[in-house]
Amino acid sequence: MIKAPLPQNDGSLRDEKDIRLRIDLLEGQSSSIAKILAKAIREHNEGAFGEYAGHIAANHSRVEELLWVLGERAGQSVLDLQIEGKNNSLSVKEALEKLKASEMKMDDLSPDAQAMVRKGALETKNAHNG
Repeated sequence: MIKAPLPQNDGSLRDEKDIRLRIDLLEGQSSSIAKILAKAIREHNEGAFGEYAGHIAANHSRVEELLWVLGERAGQSVLDLQIEGKNNSLSVKEALEKLKASEMKMDDLSPDAQAMVRKGALETKNAHNG
């Protein structure tokens, strides 16, 4: 997958349009991957199922991150984003709390979810220091 760089956050309408187009692209890719995933399920191809399920999860995380970029302009926090844990979906804030309480490990999260948790931790640290 080709990763287009995120536009600079200067608040322009063009940047928002570029982000929305990127989201549309990722959602389109996810739709195509879902069709391949359905075929893998029908054929009982566990290897392909695992691979394509990972691609869909990664696309979902990227869409969430791009939505956060758009939402950041409206004052939303990365702490409110939903990420996928090992057994369930939880907010970045909930993940940070579970990590602090040793109820989960960073390894329980996907690499994209780990990145969002790190951003949330940085946001929390900056809020306390600022």
